[in-house]
Amino acid sequence: MKRLLKNTILFTLVAVVAYLMLLCLLGDLGWVRTARTEMKNRGFLNTRIKDIANYHNVDVLFLGSSHCYRTFDTRFYRSHGISCFNLGSSNQTPIQTYILLKQYLDSLNPKFVVFEVHPDIMKNDGIECAVDLLMNVPMNCEATRMTWKTGNIKVINTWFYALYNQYICNRLQHCKEDSVMDDALYVPGGYVEIRRKEFVRKNYSRHNLTIRPEQMEALKKCLNLLKERDIPYMLVEVQDAEQLRSAFKNHEWFERKMKALGPYRYKVLPLVDTVHFCNSNHLFIPGIELFNNDFLPDLEKELSNIEQDI
Repeated sequence: MKRLLKNTILFTLVAVVAYLMLLCLLGDLGWVRTARTEMKNRGFLNTRIKDIANYHNVDVLFLGSSHCYRTFDTRFYRSHGISCFNLGSSNQTPIQTYILLKQYLDSLNPKFVVFEVHPDIMKNDGIECAVDLLMNVPMNCEATRMTWKTGNIKVINTWFYALYNQYICNRLQHCKEDSVMDDALYVPGGYVEIRRKEFVRKNYSRHNLTIRPEQMEALKKCLNLLKERDIPYMLVEVQDAEQLRSAFKNHEWFERKMKALGPYRYKVLPLVDTVHFCNSNHLFIPGIELFNNDFLPDLEKELSNIEQDI
């Protein structure tokens, strides 16, 4: 019996070591990786994280998913005298936002935070963004806690590979992304400009919006963190194309949920799907310009109120 137990333990140890070695070996093969497990991808999270070193004590910090980093154009706000940084990332859910806030809020030290919220993100499991974050952000305790809390084998595998990638190969520090990837241009300050529009007409079935409890819990944690630092914020939902927006049966319910958490802005502008959107839930350049021009007065008012309170 003792011999069987000893052999079982030995086999388990050898199997675990072999598995981890194979995981690192396969991770180093380009044909195994996907766009989501690459350090270099068109979400530019690697570049954005390194760019933070150039921004301190900003007026505004933008947080959220691709709806955030593809909408809030940092060049536009800087041209109006507003210093800002866009810390959005692809499919970023509040679970990952909390990790980024814990790591970079003190460095950026914003006067005001714009937190982009979207129905699709609030029902998202966060797996895609977890993988992106592990591959492109320096490892920390919060990221490790998130990994094991998900219990997802893809995220756990990525965590092991990210440790190997960062601490043994030292690739994260030396990784340098091009400023242009395919049709995407990284703009200093975190914004990504998409230069090609391929709007496709789709028929979406009518459906009710839902919110994952863990995402609502994480969103509240993010907002409480801001409240602890006395940083005012606004939740902002970016408008979807009509072909998608009209499929939401209970958007009023989602609005009530967000309003219960603090200041919330959702405004439907007179936008045309085929002109102002590059796909169903991302604005294209003409739509981005209209949105930011419309949002600017509200943001300036918030910043003015902060100045008066100082």
